[in-house]
Amino acid sequence: MRPKDELSDRDYNEFYKTITKDTNDPLAYSHFRAEGEIEFRAIIYIPRSAPYDLFEDYYGASSALKLYVRRVLITEEFSDLMPKYLSFVKGIVDSDDLPLNVSREQLQQMKMIKVMSKKLVRKTIDMLTELADQSYEYEEDEVDEDQTEKHEDEEDTPKEEEDDEDKYEVFWSNFGKNIKLGVIEDSSNRNKLAKLLRFHTTFDDEEQTSLDEYISRMKDDQDTILYLPGDSKA
Repeated sequence: MRPKDELSDRDYNEFYKTITKDTNDPLAYSHFRAEGEIEFRAIIYIPRSAPYDLFEDYYGASSALKLYVRRVLITEEFSDLMPKYLSFVKGIVDSDDLPLNVSREQLQQMKMIKVMSKKLVRKTIDMLTELADQSYEYEEDEVDEDQTEKHEDEEDTPKEEEDDEDKYEVFWSNFGKNIKLGVIEDSSNRNKLAKLLRFHTTFDDEEQTSLDEYISRMKDDQDTILYLPGDSKA
């Protein structure tokens, strides 16, 4: 309910730990107010690590978004707000437009829920795209540091701990399979999700690459991309 400019990263991190009982800070968050056909407020989070049972009951498990109507908790886990492949997203949604005495069965049939879901999915993909963009900047900074000599009169500037990790790499190692499933299952967002994919390639033994990067390196006479499926490169 509070304006974003009054809140710090620490406030968001503490709130995340309160609603999820996770002991780690989240990788990213998005706090927004949606207006239009239906108005609602939401804070959504990307966890730092995947639960051990993430794929044990993929089609039966529900997402962990808490749904409020006018600050009254309606349900702890409302699965219709997020598709299955984004079930790892945590957060809360609060709307003034939904009826307070609505049942779970009625909620599932309401057109407004589909509108809310569409906006939440778009915000989540935007958040992941921003993480991926920061990953490219992180890699470029690493190259610059390696190739640039430091002058003697330059002082060392200590970086914050968060800046010393590639957050998208952390995300992909935990939830990459979810994005692959999204490409299969979500036809309306397939092109956006495809840009988030990362693959091992024969070009580089260590670094994973995006589909766009791979295509940019294709030879003129190459008309095929071959995929080798498997849980690991080994």
